Amino acid sequence: MIKINLLPQEIEKKAIAQRRMILAVAAGALVVVVFIGIYLLRVAKITALKGDLKTAQSELKRYDADLAKVQKIEAEKNRLENQLGIITSLIESRLDYPVMMEVVTLSEFLPANAKINTFSTTSTDKGIKFSFIVEAADNYSVADLLTNLEKSPRFTEVTVSGFSSAGTASSAATAPRSMSVACLYIPERSKK
Repeated sequence: MIKINLLPQEIEKKAIAQRRMILAVAAGALVVVVFIGIYLLRVAKITALKGDLKTAQSELKRYDADLAKVQKIEAEKNRLENQLGIITSLIESRLDYPVMMEVVTLSEFLPANAKINTFSTTSTDKGIKFSFIVEAADNYSVADLLTNLEKSPRFTEVTVSGFSSAGTASSAATAPRSMSVACLYIPERSKK
């Protein structure tokens, strides 16, 4: 079969141009529809994320209340641990002074010809600062006391000051000697 085109070429060109225009508009509309779809998907995702954010923030507020309770409990725990530490320290050190006085008055420590006249104590974190004035009948007693202080592991930082001898030059051998001694007593703690 033979086809004969009786239409003028201008009409055919208009029809082709019209089809191209329809295709271009359809393609443009398709692109716009795709972009609108992508935009709507993004908006939906942002809306969902905002909802998730609100949910997370409400959970966070709930956890903040729980965190405040935990912090209050931890503060109370720390306060109680501090109090327990103080009580434990007091229990451990309650016998330090009596034991120190017992050690100082032992005959192995304080020679027979020496006596402590006055003393003062101050508690420190290292131990007990012990200052005393000792009176001895002779130089040997003074030497024995200082040797005992030096040998003792419980007494450190020993300083002697104000050494004097009462009496005249003729009675110097029998005159009492006095001196001021300061030292640090380190109490012996029981091992746990």
